Amino acid sequence: MQGMKTMALVEKEALHKILPQKARMALIDRILSADSTERTVVSEAEITADNLFFNEKMQGVPSFVCFEMIAQTIAAGAALFAHGEGTKAGMVLSVNDFQATIPCFSAGDVLRIEVREDYAAEPIFRYAGTVRCGTDVVASVQITVAQADFEQKETIGDDRQSK
Repeated sequence: MQGMKTMALVEKEALHKILPQKARMALIDRILSADSTERTVVSEAEITADNLFFNEKMQGVPSFVCFEMIAQTIAAGAALFAHGEGTKAGMVLSVNDFQATIPCFSAGDVLRIEVREDYAAEPIFRYAGTVRCGTDVVASVQITVAQADFEQKETIGDDRQSK
């Protein structure tokens, strides 16, 4: 079920500057669209054998990893919607109603991750997320997140060594 890459609003290098996840923990490759009025964000992820969660036995990435792809898409959208005013750190509170039609994503698959905010009572937000491979919806889930007011000091997966 390989898909096609699409023209990006934000490419990987710029995306890595706004996401806290770095190195191999950064699972999405680009933002295709972000609409602050509709509260929607669409990203894309290419599945490769270099993916942190690639399982040799399965020859792919387990479909439940899309939770993190959706969470990273939410974080990227929050950063874009903040227009450079700084973003709040986020934390996943719950993952509900997960459904997947396939057990894993295969190397070469290009996933389209679509999220829509469907509830907001700051600092709590809920998003409906879908993952497409080609035109097929291969996973869907609801994710509830909380945003914190504290400054984020470290990044997840950062390659820097501690002193």
